Amino acid sequence: MARYATLPGLPPPDRPALRPQPMFPRSFVLPVMGLLTGLAASFPSPASAQDPEPGIRAGALGVFLDCNTRSCDSRYFRTEITFVNWARDRTLADVHLILTSVQTGGGGQQFNLDFIGLGDLEDTDDALTYTSLSTDTQAEIVEGLTRVMAAGLARYAALAGRAGDLVIRGTEAPPPPVDRLVSPQEVDDPWNFWVFEIGAGFDLEGEETESERSFDGRIEARRTTDLWKVELSGRGWFNRSERELSDSTTIVDERTNWNTNLLVVYSLAEHWSVGMTAGAGASTSRNQDLGADVFAALEYSFTPYPEAPRRSISTRYQIGVQYFDWEEETIFRQTSETRPQHSARFDVFQRQPWGQSRASIQASQYLHDLDLWSLRLSGNLNFRILRGLSLDLRGEVDWIEDQLYISGEGLSDIDILLGRFDRPTDYAYEFSVGLSFEFGSIFNNVVNNRF
Repeated sequence: MARYATLPGLPPPDRPALRPQPMFPRSFVLPVMGLLTGLAASFPSPASAQDPEPGIRAGALGVFLDCNTRSCDSRYFRTEITFVNWARDRTLADVHLILTSVQTGGGGQQFNLDFIGLGDLEDTDDALTYTSLSTDTQAEIVEGLTRVMAAGLARYAALAGRAGDLVIRGTEAPPPPVDRLVSPQEVDDPWNFWVFEIGAGFDLEGEETESERSFDGRIEARRTTDLWKVELSGRGWFNRSERELSDSTTIVDERTNWNTNLLVVYSLAEHWSVGMTAGAGASTSRNQDLGADVFAALEYSFTPYPEAPRRSISTRYQIGVQYFDWEEETIFRQTSETRPQHSARFDVFQRQPWGQSRASIQASQYLHDLDLWSLRLSGNLNFRILRGLSLDLRGEVDWIEDQLYISGEGLSDIDILLGRFDRPTDYAYEFSVGLSFEFGSIFNNVVNNRF
């Protein structure tokens, strides 16, 4: 039987009719207790199926999908791209497909599809891209992504000599114009490439002895071109809770947290970028009635910026000044202060056929007192050890010597129990490790949407 590659939106070719499978009902069903058993036995058993390996396409191209985006609808991909076998492990596949995405300036997503040939197809790597708009629905995004994916896999089926029975048909009329991202030279955009988002929320819950309510809101504006990147955001959150204790006293806990941030970046050269950040905010846990800062930054990328979704090595240095107005006098006997600060950061990221890894080192220091500093080491590793076995490691360690915000009045037991304020500490850490092992059928192309 011929296999067909029917891309979404294209009319499917005529397909041979499938032969019905035989039914073997039981001749006798016990009353009450035997009813469910009899019903189950009335359906065809796996042994009665005409295909000894249902769902596996003999001789088809084996594909391992390595996807880490919110639009990774593997069920839809398996349903629409029916001329390949979807492998559960890369060592069982002919093609390793890595799917990543980055956000575009217009609020859409650019998907990068990296095809890596394995076995007889080794050294036949390829790369395709698909860009969605911010106004696209999730269904439109997945459908467009499937088109590009199918086109890329069809090439590998041909290279492997497995496309003799592959049929691809298009529409008779030319397709209608498709929305796409454009450059400033191609169109007069009345919004001048600005994109805005706004949102708000309210939550209320309670019972006889306690109640809680919270408000939150956000607004974002961004503009992205080849030379400039501008992002402006504001977020706010307020929470009030009341709890009645056993002695009928009521504890009221109010927390406020809001911040605004501005980022301006200019593409200085192929590997260099210069930028400026500024912000303001307030935080109950950080003892801040008001905080504000402004920094100048310089970044160097050791790898070309377009390769960032797959691999990147970059370093950044920034220097600036911070202002604080404290709710309570701090342990340094300050009610407000202005302090210069500088920081450096080094990041390494890569997503390869064996898995993905990320490591980061960030250090900051106040210039008015060099003994006030902090250092953070963080990283994660997802590594395919062998067929079906993966290791996942995540960790972060912080050395903290710059807690200017600690209140000089100390914390009560109630404050400590509620976790309302940050406590003095010299370090903080977080670490997790996990193993996963998958085994069973080599290929599984069956999609079952029941329940």
